[in-house]
Amino acid sequence: MRSARWVISGILCLIFLLTSSLAAQEKIREDVTVTVVEVPVRVLLKGQPVRDLGREHFKVFENGVEQEIIQFQVISRQIEGGPTPGPAGRTPRLFLLIFNIYDYGPAVGAAVDDFFRDVFRPGDSIIVLTEDRVLNVERGQGLEDFVAGLKDVLVKFKSISTWSTTKSFRDLDYESDRLLNTLQDTGGGQAMVTSLDQAIVQFFENYRRVWEVYRNQFLLPDLNFYELLLRKIKFFEGEKWAICFQQREMFPMLKKSAQLDIAIENWMGSQVNPQDQVKARLVQARQEDLRRSFDFTASFSPDLLGDLFLGADMTFHLILLKSSRTVFSQNFELREVGQDFEAMLKKISVSTGGHYGFSNRPGDVLREAVRKEDYHYLLVYSPREVPNDKKRTIEVQVDRDGVDITYLKRPSSAGPDHIAITEVKATGQSLSFSIGPCRMLTVDGRRRGSASVKLILYNEATEKVFDEGRTFELIKETTRLSLNLEKLEPDNYFLIIEAVDLVAGATDVYNGNIKLGRLPQGFRE
Repeated sequence: MRSARWVISGILCLIFLLTSSLAAQEKIREDVTVTVVEVPVRVLLKGQPVRDLGREHFKVFENGVEQEIIQFQVISRQIEGGPTPGPAGRTPRLFLLIFNIYDYGPAVGAAVDDFFRDVFRPGDSIIVLTEDRVLNVERGQGLEDFVAGLKDVLVKFKSISTWSTTKSFRDLDYESDRLLNTLQDTGGGQAMVTSLDQAIVQFFENYRRVWEVYRNQFLLPDLNFYELLLRKIKFFEGEKWAICFQQREMFPMLKKSAQLDIAIENWMGSQVNPQDQVKARLVQARQEDLRRSFDFTASFSPDLLGDLFLGADMTFHLILLKSSRTVFSQNFELREVGQDFEAMLKKISVSTGGHYGFSNRPGDVLREAVRKEDYHYLLVYSPREVPNDKKRTIEVQVDRDGVDITYLKRPSSAGPDHIAITEVKATGQSLSFSIGPCRMLTVDGRRRGSASVKLILYNEATEKVFDEGRTFELIKETTRLSLNLEKLEPDNYFLIIEAVDLVAGATDVYNGNIKLGRLPQGFRE
């Protein structure tokens, strides 16, 4: 922890996640008094889109009540080629690049290169996600520098985010060795039975804790984060594509028939008197709890995340990559743990008209994805009666036998207000950035808001060199903060800023590289 001087200045500007024009578009839409619901529907027969359907073939129900379809549209789109450019130029395109990876390797670097060489074109908007965080890369440079910067940010972020998990794996391996030695020393006898049952239970509980931290950090998506992000992306006027680079997830699993596994089973089977058998059953219960925790079906519903992409009118392409991780242990072996999760992602890809495939040459799958046609129907209705509760469900029926249909099942909710961290700038050894818009309340005739901000800096060796947070009382919706970091050496740093609008409950996180230097003599910011 190092001290820093925070300076606050209010600025009157309009800030939004992607471009300033999007906020105006959202305001226009919010002012419309007529509520309409857009329902994208994809109809497949043996995996191929059914193309000859009209409005008369569809029925839409909300909470069981049939709705009148007031608009009907047939949509066909694909990344390659794209729509015919209009008079103002090409149709705007937004790409959401999702890197669900544990480690950065050559295949991930190749995926970045393939996208920017074969898919990206000038004018495209890019949002990069990893571990449910937006990664920020400097824009005012050439494409080659931008790609190099993106790779650098990914490498640094992953080295920081995986450090604690790697340490937990290592500690767990040490614990397993100690437990095995203890079990072998007692020979399964009764001398240490009391401490042994507690030691085994503690081992299984620690194992489950490490797994759940890993699962939540690298596998299960944060639905609240995606809801906020995709609700804002919805107002982007143009094509919206998500490309998810999903690395096959590997996790150290206890080797079946390894010495530790055999020793635990032998200990449980050797307990003969009733009291010791109760302890053995408690150990077995913890063992079963651990095994059940590896089941994803109870932790995540693909329909919820799929609805968010459908509601944002975004096609989701999935590219599966092999993991290059290794582990050396007498008790553990790396095994794939994300098969259920991958199946859920594939379901999202199908429901949004996307493509999925596995290859350690991601360019092969990417070329297939950009040629994939997303053919679907858009049904629009105005609810006959908007219910007061939030449990609104949609059902679509198609007058065609033997087809599979996917569609939006829940109307988009309003969600929390949006706060954004923008205009991040390092000048000399000073760092400044803006947060807002924040929700304001009128108290005693004055408008006031409140926000908390936390700032973390890592050096090139991924060591944390700065960690400080403050809470601010605000007098304007948008506020600019400045920090004097003169105690830090001039160097390159990886920056994380976390901001929370304490009134609205909305959050934003900034992740990116910055360079601190010394100001020229006589120069002041």
